[in-house]
Amino acid sequence: MGRGLATALARRSETPYARAQRRRERVRDTFLTARDEWRLLLEILIEGETRAVCPAATELEVETYTDELGEPRGRLISILTDEGSADKDEEAVTERISELLDEWSIVTDPDTTEIAFTLAVDVHGSTSDDRS
Repeated sequence: MGRGLATALARRSETPYARAQRRRERVRDTFLTARDEWRLLLEILIEGETRAVCPAATELEVETYTDELGEPRGRLISILTDEGSADKDEEAVTERISELLDEWSIVTDPDTTEIAFTLAVDVHGSTSDDRS
């Protein structure tokens, strides 16, 4: 009996529970991969929007919380640069990234308190992606 036929017969004799368990593992792996990719893309967008206002930003201190309706939310605490914090830019950055932070809070670890920037900034202020 060929290997493919044996596999097909084994799957056919599987119980619905065993098939569901196997499918659950595949779906979970797909979900985790998609979640991680979504988080990475949001962090790139957050970094780009932040640096549009504050090019010297190196990371954000953030807070994740649950609002009164039970929805996850993200809040900007401070913008960090190599020289310290950029308090003067916080309001403008908050306006640009508040929706992105809320979306990010859905896919990040609830204990995460920072978003470290990894896009390289050249002398003209443009960025290139260093993430691989």
